[in-house]
Amino acid sequence: MLFLTACQPAVTKRDLSDPKTPVRIGFFIVALGNSYEEARMAGASGTAAELNATTQFFTGDFDPIKQNQQIEDAIASKNFDVLIVHPIDNTAVVPPIEEALKAGLIVIGTDAPIGPNISSLDPYPAGVAAMIGRTGTSFGTWIGKSVVEACGNLDPCNFAYLIGNQSLTVDQDRYNAILAVLKDHPNIKIGSLQEGKYAQDVSREVMQNVFQSTPDINVVASSGDQMTLGAILAAEDAGLTGITFVGAGASKLGCQAIKDGKMFASYADMPYTQGQEVVKLAVAAARGQSHPTSVNLETLSPPLPPEGPMINLTNVESYQCQW
Repeated sequence: MLFLTACQPAVTKRDLSDPKTPVRIGFFIVALGNSYEEARMAGASGTAAELNATTQFFTGDFDPIKQNQQIEDAIASKNFDVLIVHPIDNTAVVPPIEEALKAGLIVIGTDAPIGPNISSLDPYPAGVAAMIGRTGTSFGTWIGKSVVEACGNLDPCNFAYLIGNQSLTVDQDRYNAILAVLKDHPNIKIGSLQEGKYAQDVSREVMQNVFQSTPDINVVASSGDQMTLGAILAAEDAGLTGITFVGAGASKLGCQAIKDGKMFASYADMPYTQGQEVVKLAVAAARGQSHPTSVNLETLSPPLPPEGPMINLTNVESYQCQW
């Protein structure tokens, strides 16, 4: 997909070395209307207030063209010192980011990699000040390992997966990483791949249909707890038992489902922590202070357990779920 961007005029550089001068941050997110984003925005806004910075959020609504236009509009407005970008499309977003850099803005990547290398958390393109997140490949690998653990020696183990949004590059990366793990376990059979739209009600309806047509599913996983919770409800609707469910996000509802024995495990997303840490990076870069250029959220322990980002019965009581 090709995106053409007009050359943007340079932004007048403000002297931000004085902590009394507020840092103006534009934060570009994938979509509103979910508790994950609310937690990240809360972490970002709270930290910004503590560090004398302001945040304005822009939602791309899963549309890369819309996100690119929002970035271009922000450059033209000259109202920002830093742009924080959670990419909807990792490659399509590169041209407007390059325009922002040419215009003199500081750019920070967050949540998912930017650029063609989906397995790297190095800043991209050249000039981006920092990147904080985790790769879809690593995320999916952890989910895949949990599916293997859930299947155990069951042969065959029929597996169903709820992908959030098939148009998202990071969702494609996650699923491909899961398949890469499962290929070494011939007892695990892919019974169904469905789109849950990161919504519990959509996932419940989708899995009701799956369980009707394929009642011998043994393990269900997803890229979001809300979808796994919808699948759990669908199994209950159908009177099915003995199915193992794997979530992603380690939301408060997901953590409770683990405690209740309804969910086997969930990959821990830390949106509140991410919001805090990315704003710290943004302010440090704007003020010319030293800061890391690459931060892997999977290595932040605490708040993560020392053994990694999968939350299960062994560590759920000690982990503070963030959304």
